[in-house]
Amino acid sequence: MDKKKKITLFICGILLLAGILLIRGCQGKPLAASAENLSAEEGEEGRINRLTQGNVTLSQWELASYGEITSCSIKEDGKTVGLSLVLPDIPGSDNELIYLFEFETYEDTDAFGDFERKPIASMEKSANCEFQWNFKEEQLFRQFVPALLVHGEYIPVSDSSYINNPEVIARNTDDYPESRSKKGLLLDPELLGTPKLEELGVQHAIYNIPLSLIIGETTDDKYPTILYEYKGKTYQFNGSAIAGYDNLFFYLTAKEMLTTAIILNDWSEEYPELIHPLSRNKKSGAYYYAFNCAEEEGCLHLEAIASFLAERYSGGEYGLVSSWVIANEINQHKLWNFMDTSDITMYAAEFEKALRIFYNAAKRNYAGAKVYLSIDHDWNDNEGKNDKFFNARDILEAVNSIACQKGNYDWGVAIHPYPAPLTRVNYWNQTYDKTMDAPVLTPMNLSTVTDFLKQEEYLDRSGNVRSISVTELGFTSNSGEKLQAAAFAYCYYIIDANPYIEAFIMNRQTDAMEEVKQGLSFGIYKIDHTPKYIYKIFKEIDTEQGMDNVDFMLNIIGAESLEEALLRAQ
Repeated sequence: MDKKKKITLFICGILLLAGILLIRGCQGKPLAASAENLSAEEGEEGRINRLTQGNVTLSQWELASYGEITSCSIKEDGKTVGLSLVLPDIPGSDNELIYLFEFETYEDTDAFGDFERKPIASMEKSANCEFQWNFKEEQLFRQFVPALLVHGEYIPVSDSSYINNPEVIARNTDDYPESRSKKGLLLDPELLGTPKLEELGVQHAIYNIPLSLIIGETTDDKYPTILYEYKGKTYQFNGSAIAGYDNLFFYLTAKEMLTTAIILNDWSEEYPELIHPLSRNKKSGAYYYAFNCAEEEGCLHLEAIASFLAERYSGGEYGLVSSWVIANEINQHKLWNFMDTSDITMYAAEFEKALRIFYNAAKRNYAGAKVYLSIDHDWNDNEGKNDKFFNARDILEAVNSIACQKGNYDWGVAIHPYPAPLTRVNYWNQTYDKTMDAPVLTPMNLSTVTDFLKQEEYLDRSGNVRSISVTELGFTSNSGEKLQAAAFAYCYYIIDANPYIEAFIMNRQTDAMEEVKQGLSFGIYKIDHTPKYIYKIFKEIDTEQGMDNVDFMLNIIGAESLEEALLRAQ
């Protein structure tokens, strides 16, 4: 065959091969077959080599956010955990495997170490990875990270995620209790068990738990120190203080009041590890301090406290705490949850760790429990000056972002929508911005926060609006007792008409001297426990007799009907 003919045949062969490949492409068949189709053809070694090589080559930084954990939950059997990871494609690495690691809450999930940390599971790389392993109790407070081995180092391929359904293994599987109304009150401990409390018909009671009060050895021989074992260490709780809370929560449960406990991290000389490293400044003038979830000792101590309290008050012999508020007005980070920072992203991430610890502890013990973060009325008015306080709206955005990033869960929002200034009582005479950009929250624009939380990105795991409660709000009687009573009644009806707000817990049962000195006489009773005009209004507001007082309220606020009054607040 001459040279020209050989060249012609060679060209024809090339064209024929190209045509075949083109036809296969038009038929939608990939040139590289899937692992299932090629496994028989290429053999085990070829399949492993192909998975090792992958379809994309990514840098360490690209890998870190390449995948997405779509679920991390305990199975219905309560014995296994499943984690689903989705990858856009299969990245190349040192071998065919993808690994799963666990980290403590306080640990940096980028710090794998020199192979000292062992994976808890592994599987062949896939676009859809489904890990499963045996559940251990301590994993409720651990985060899980998928990683690839690249150039001899483990590299994360997504954000970390926590288990987000601890209620599956709850000791008490009851639902959240139903209440007759939204009426609640910050209680006066001196009036527990007396008609001055019981005749008020309180449905929601709230009480503070400062950590320094309950931790450490007891000082009363009648109530020995309580020893609590947690992760191989023994923690001490003050037997006398705990006995007081035992009696309180048992009493409130017996009286069918839904109890909310507020966890407050006050200064403790004996236990400085509970204070965040950026918060250890006693001279700050703050009332309470940020929880320490950044260091091992403080974080594990906080886990022990959360586990102890949630277990003890989950509906057994010591009563039921149905709701927990973690810290107070966290957007006020210079006063009520002190941290020396203006970095809202870091601040929110550190707080979210503590919120999740208490959430998982509470839901593990009582499936119906609700766990809240707390904000005040400074919704959007700091004008970018984060060194003074954070906007409540910005805090919700930041906490929600980090919570969803690490596995969405059903945290709620406790709000304190006081009029501005706090001494103002006739809040209905002001004009308020009712959009989501409003500077402040008040009883007249509560739709600001409820509309904000109705947005899709803020919904809970079931696609519902998160639980919202007004856990602190009061009106001073310094401008007149009848004006105080009308302000309370109007606010109660506004909240009662809002389907997204579950309770209105009024501040407070009895005037507090430190507040009275500031012109804030919020109580139903005066300091000497004599009742004010608001007593009758509060007592009857959620009964049939309550409607008899509506005209009194309408005359003061200047409305023709309750319907007209409610329209003003929409």
